Amino acid sequence: MEFLDAWIWLVFVIIGLVLILLELVIGVETTGFDLVFLGSALVLGGLVTWPADSFVVTTVVVAIICVAYMAIGRRYVHRWAAVRKSKTNVDAIVGRTGIVVRGISRNVDGRVRVGSEDWRARATEDIEEGAEIVVTDVTGATLIVEKTKGG
Repeated sequence: MEFLDAWIWLVFVIIGLVLILLELVIGVETTGFDLVFLGSALVLGGLVTWPADSFVVTTVVVAIICVAYMAIGRRYVHRWAAVRKSKTNVDAIVGRTGIVVRGISRNVDGRVRVGSEDWRARATEDIEEGAEIVVTDVTGATLIVEKTKGG
């Protein structure tokens, strides 16, 4: 047991480094930084208790750091690291409604006004000028539209 007490800090440091490397292999999207922080807790606990040469002290310190992270820090880390999914640029126009400015035929693109912008538009059906449309997709600089249902 004397040998284990003298080198337990190194075991914790090595396990912590393995967890951090595992995070890199698996990916942050899957684990959400948890392996990095738990690995860091093991490394930090191992290094802080290095002079103590005690299995119990190292285990208690690492457990306190891990519990503190899981209870307090995890929620803030996940909130900070969360990817906010918001539509930007052309994707933000999908689902919006507009008016046909120049009629659309099956093989001939027309023009629509969505908000304050005019766009080239394409549809799978004929849509006459003045009809209300909804944007279903964007291909390059051309909107894919269809007539609004019920009005």
